[in-house]
Amino acid sequence: MNELLNRTFKTWAYTVSHSFLILRSPLKYPDRVIFSESEKFNIDIEFSAVAYLDIPSILPGVIIHQIENSIPKKLRHYRNKLGYKIFEITSENNQYYIVAGSYRVGKSRWLSEDRIQNMNLEYDEIIATSQNVD
Repeated sequence: MNELLNRTFKTWAYTVSHSFLILRSPLKYPDRVIFSESEKFNIDIEFSAVAYLDIPSILPGVIIHQIENSIPKKLRHYRNKLGYKIFEITSENNQYYIVAGSYRVGKSRWLSEDRIQNMNLEYDEIIATSQNVD
């Protein structure tokens, strides 16, 4: 997913009640000094059923892998819990971890909306899910 490598993601929203996390790379407007056609939409990375979160608030360029081997010691007890997956997030050669049930990546042109505020919103395009990547 090269689209994730060329964007900067921010911790956009998290809700404890639903254990739902959104990392967003927001769209840019054409009147900006530096603008690319690839930035005319948001890219959201949604994690559901989040049990563990270890990421900074800003992530330039992201690679996501589900790991099953070489699990850090502090996360090993999660691999035996039903339904949890351990995701390694790489950004600027640093590794971070999210333990969640699943994730998906979607594109939208929403201005300030997100799926925490309105779960009925539909993405223009789903780029990836934890079921079809890694």
